Amino acid sequence: MGGRKSASVDRVVGKSDTIKPNKKAFFNAIDSENPKKIVSTAVDLLSSSDSAISNLSQATKLLDFISENKLKETAPYQDRKEEVSKEWAKIKKEHDLKTSSEIDRIFIDSATKVIRRGKK
Repeated sequence: MGGRKSASVDRVVGKSDTIKPNKKAFFNAIDSENPKKIVSTAVDLLSSSDSAISNLSQATKLLDFISENKLKETAPYQDRKEEVSKEWAKIKKEHDLKTSSEIDRIFIDSATKVIRRGKK
């Protein structure tokens, strides 16, 4: 049975000194097991990171593709994933985007799942 793959916090938000206090607060919130505090500190952490903001803005380039492909939501997961992967490669080339393979995987897996959830 497959599980979720984790992404390194440093890979997502970067290692800038400006985010260190927010990163520490985020990990403290996780340790506290308080969902509201975790969400609040996660938002603070993401909003303080140029890298995370850049990644989120790049991910929005997939929104049109996801909307257009709601009709294909009954296709098998692997077929949808291949289509999303091809589209993401096209978008990256078209806009000269530089992302890590870890960020690419997060975008592709998330978009693939969103297409399937269209009619649930």
